Amino acid sequence: MITVDDIAAAVLAKCGATFETAVPGGAWFLRADENAAEPYAVFAVERAGSPEWVSDGSYLQRFTLRLGVYTSQGVTDPQAVQLASAAALNPTPTGWATLRDGKVIECLPDGFDGRFQPVLRRARDVFVSGGQWSLLVEGNRSP
Repeated sequence: MITVDDIAAAVLAKCGATFETAVPGGAWFLRADENAAEPYAVFAVERAGSPEWVSDGSYLQRFTLRLGVYTSQGVTDPQAVQLASAAALNPTPTGWATLRDGKVIECLPDGFDGRFQPVLRRARDVFVSGGQWSLLVEGNRSP
């Protein structure tokens, strides 16, 4: 079975050189290191519903991927990090690494947004550029 950790590893693999140029602090699963360079990204992955089983032992499973890039106001262009996020994650599924027990067959962006954090960080306003994607993966039942 494909796990949330499998999807997280695939997301980290997608956030390669182009993404890291715009987001030098890198991508972090669920929580960033407190000393991460800015801007940095934090993402979460959740199952979206139950798997749809096929008689040959394979299945389809939806996941929701949410990513937020934290930038200091006036230091980094939020649009640049949104474009880097889209460039890393929007391309066709063939750009995704093979998963341990399956593959990503669909990655659909659900749109981008942004908001200021309610608290300052290092005495600066922090803007979070967010994106969300719907992933459809095909997996195989574990032996």
